[in-house]
Amino acid sequence: MTSVLIPTALAAGFFGSTHCIAMCGAIVLLFENQKSQQEGRLLRRLSYNTGRMLFYVALGLIAGASGALLMSGLTQGLVVLRFIAAVLIILLGINLALEWQALRFLEVAGASIWKRLSPLARHVLPVRSLAGALGAGFLWGALPCGLVYSTVALASTGGSAASGAMVMFAFWLGTLPSLLLAGASAERLHRWKSRVVFRQIAGVLMIVAGLVALSLPLIHFGGREHQGHGHSSIVESAITQQIRASMTD
Repeated sequence: MTSVLIPTALAAGFFGSTHCIAMCGAIVLLFENQKSQQEGRLLRRLSYNTGRMLFYVALGLIAGASGALLMSGLTQGLVVLRFIAAVLIILLGINLALEWQALRFLEVAGASIWKRLSPLARHVLPVRSLAGALGAGFLWGALPCGLVYSTVALASTGGSAASGAMVMFAFWLGTLPSLLLAGASAERLHRWKSRVVFRQIAGVLMIVAGLVALSLPLIHFGGREHQGHGHSSIVESAITQQIRASMTD
């Protein structure tokens, strides 16, 4: 299932990062020292985005471990996780293709995390060093964004902490070009990604991938039900034979 989750998270990050520009792009430009050389600005952007990556991966580790723990007591826990993952992939595809915020309610979880972390911002702003940029990126990774926390929900279905971390890393990688460029170059990338046809193609591909992934747990349950019926038929046949034998005797 990870082979489906990672490309989905990457696509969600890349095509959904226009929203990230709106939320984080201005922050990146705000804390940059306009008098510094271009190399210094690039290093600060790298530090900021490394901080975001660390926060996303930490969320993925927690989400993946939590999902695995919750399902560990169920006989078919892994199949249930795959079913949930498939549904989330379909909803993310619909979100891209139709711009329908089906998972926006997950921002509530992000808002609670941000409420606890935001007071720490006074320790890193204004950013005067690479360490400060790293800390700012880690904190701003907690901004209540529906896309981020939809991907966290997806990461929780990976079946392990490592899988959850890889899903969130893929998401971060998808958002990286827009936030690393920031400014005029990011605006050109934004215009390209905002073309309806590209978003719709990506969305449709995600929906198809989700439907294929959804069929797997359904086939699994169907196969087990069929096996159950087969076992029942064998038992019924054995009982019938015993009854006939007793009547003959």
